[in-house]
Amino acid sequence: MKKHIFLAGVLMLLFSSCGDFLDYNENSDYDQNKLFNTTWSNTDFVTGIYAYLPGALNDVDGALRSAGCDEAEYVWPTSAIHRYYDGSWSALRAVDDKWGHYYKAIRACNDYLEHGTGKDWKEFEFKKDYAKMMRKYRNLEWEVKALRAYYYFELVKRYNRIPLITKVLTEEEANNQEPVDYQTVINFIVRECDEVAEDGRLPAIYNADYDNETGRVSKIFALALKARALLYAASPLNNPNAETSPDKWIEAAKAAKKIMDASGSWNLSLVPFDQLLGPDNFKAAEMILIKRIGDTNELEKLNFPIGLEGGKSGNCPTQNLVDAYDMKEGQEMDEANPYANRDPRLAYTVLYHGGNTAYGKQVDVLPNGLNGLPQEGATKTGYYLSKFVNINVSLTANNTTTARHSMPLFRYAEVLLIYAEAMNEAYGPEGVTEELNISARTAINMVRGRTGLGIAALTVEDVPSKTAFRLALRKERMAELAFEDHRFWDIRRWKIGQETTKIKRVSISKAGEGLSFEYSVTADRTWDDSMYFYPIPQAEIYKNSKLVQNPGWK
Repeated sequence: MKKHIFLAGVLMLLFSSCGDFLDYNENSDYDQNKLFNTTWSNTDFVTGIYAYLPGALNDVDGALRSAGCDEAEYVWPTSAIHRYYDGSWSALRAVDDKWGHYYKAIRACNDYLEHGTGKDWKEFEFKKDYAKMMRKYRNLEWEVKALRAYYYFELVKRYNRIPLITKVLTEEEANNQEPVDYQTVINFIVRECDEVAEDGRLPAIYNADYDNETGRVSKIFALALKARALLYAASPLNNPNAETSPDKWIEAAKAAKKIMDASGSWNLSLVPFDQLLGPDNFKAAEMILIKRIGDTNELEKLNFPIGLEGGKSGNCPTQNLVDAYDMKEGQEMDEANPYANRDPRLAYTVLYHGGNTAYGKQVDVLPNGLNGLPQEGATKTGYYLSKFVNINVSLTANNTTTARHSMPLFRYAEVLLIYAEAMNEAYGPEGVTEELNISARTAINMVRGRTGLGIAALTVEDVPSKTAFRLALRKERMAELAFEDHRFWDIRRWKIGQETTKIKRVSISKAGEGLSFEYSVTADRTWDDSMYFYPIPQAEIYKNSKLVQNPGWK
């Protein structure tokens, strides 16, 4: 019995096989009868909608979006990732332009909901598996509603005021849509998630009744999306009353608590951190939604350290990120060996000097070392990426191999951290109610207490106030969720952009029999408050004059 949610490689094959009818924009027309006249064509069409899920290994021109914030620095200067902070980002020079991408996905969702649902397939009613076939077919409607809500979330967190479209439009209609405000979109997402999560619609766990399918969104996903959307809506960027009114925080906490309360019956739990990585991570009981990418060596090509055959360095973690990882319980930092006795998540996430990498080698970032400066492409931060990178992959010319990769989009640890943040903002670190009977501090300690970490639980003395807990929570999210596309958005929803511009590095050199570690700022990036939201692509404004550009963008 499996609840794990991922996209198998076969889904992408199916998508490509039906590309002729999926490759359209928001104003295309085609023969509906040919699209939805069989059960398999309905299933294939919905499979294509899944293909729009985020989670690529190279989000922005070869780089992870992590390199657009203080989580990482991308080595190669030609990548568009640098536009996020070098002053060249604009409505005409977009970065991560997903406007058309997600509206194309939403158009497909609307099309299916209008034309693919409500069939009884009476011609098959005497087949022995008719009931099972109909159950799976009826699920498609709720899957599509959940996916549409997700795609709207991806749009609204980027662009703020956007058109909310729930039907198939003509070209003229599509180019004449009024944008709605942020909260209106969030309200829509919440309503859709509530509808999807009603009993009898989508299963929480895909069992034998569904052929143990593992490529479908579930009730748990709908609830997790609701919790994330409400957290963003409660945050300072989108909530002028974030400091003075607890109402929105309470709603986010309630949404997360619903998942927590049912986690046991849904086989949802935290797992040792290493189970979240590697080729079998989709099996982990912690996963809620995971994008299955398939067998590839793309992440390794882009991120193996320079100096290794096939390596291009790519996304190099910062000292800012390293500083988010605590010492193990009872241990003190050794300045001569700062990576010893650290939170094990550090080694799983960051490849530091002396750490094991591919081909049985250790990372050497000393000056003129195998992976060090001044060689072109060497890390400027002193670190290389470890998380999700498979060191057993070979990029050698005569023995190139691949490995299975899956990227988490939602997992249970995030749900606990949503709850912890929302509870602290509403009630402080220790506050509880009859319904919300787990404190913020208890929830964060559940994450810190996962098997195998060995880091100390936060005490009352550690987080005596709402402000102190807020800082601890932000640090915990940075450590736990690194390179899972959270930090970039967290900086924005918390409105702390100006606080995150200084990118820190470590320089390591020999000092007698040991090593010397020098810490400095390798870059002081540009920040402007207009960057809290993306610019709406100018091409879209040319097409639809009713769109309103976000403040500060031209």
